[in-house]
Amino acid sequence: MSDTILKISNVSKSFGGVKVLENVTFEVEKGNRHALIGPNGAGKTTLFNVISGIHEPDEGRVFFEENDLTQFPSRKRIEKGLSRSFQNIRLMPHLSVLENVMLGQYSRFGIADLLKPLNFSIESTGKIEATETLKRFRIDLYEGRTVSSLPYGVRKKIEVVRALMAKPRLLMLDEPAAGLNTEETDELRKFLNEVSDSGITLLLVDHDMPFVNSLCQQVSVMNFGQLIYNGNVPGLRKDKKVLDAYLGSDD
Repeated sequence: MSDTILKISNVSKSFGGVKVLENVTFEVEKGNRHALIGPNGAGKTTLFNVISGIHEPDEGRVFFEENDLTQFPSRKRIEKGLSRSFQNIRLMPHLSVLENVMLGQYSRFGIADLLKPLNFSIESTGKIEATETLKRFRIDLYEGRTVSSLPYGVRKKIEVVRALMAKPRLLMLDEPAAGLNTEETDELRKFLNEVSDSGITLLLVDHDMPFVNSLCQQVSVMNFGQLIYNGNVPGLRKDKKVLDAYLGSDD
């Protein structure tokens, strides 16, 4: 059995004649914590959108667990086990934490089924599962509170938990540490380690290098739409292309 959960093969994408991605190829291993980094405008978010099905590549293929998902829409990819969060929090601020988390189950149960436990059923399979997940990650304290009343760092965790309700085997995180202070970032790192320890593969985009260094095992670096490094985190400081394009030299 292959150890690869995600394979990006020769992916290219252009917008209005501007090539944003050019022949990008790399793999993510099962159970790994893998970062995608690079300067602003390198193509990271576009690649994330291609992987999650928001954009279709002009060329190349996206394989998940050896299945070609290139033509699959986003919802079908979620059903297959590939879920994501976004850089800008997309929780429903007027709903409770529990209700937001339950909405993450829509790909499995459907919106109509979810509305019933939200409004009418005291105990439902979806509600029990959501409550247990909140307890598992120790944020059940906020279960009944509206999202808008909570600190930013807590809302970041809630969005991750909502993505977990789709039962993904690969979780994609877009700038999870953005906007967090040092304490919140450290809490998020511990939280994501717990998610990883539960058997879920992580692929994340982030600019916070101390966060990436302390969390991730593998890293892919992009610059001007091209992949310039793919390997372990310690190797970053030894790669001239990465130093020139992104990290800078210590000299």
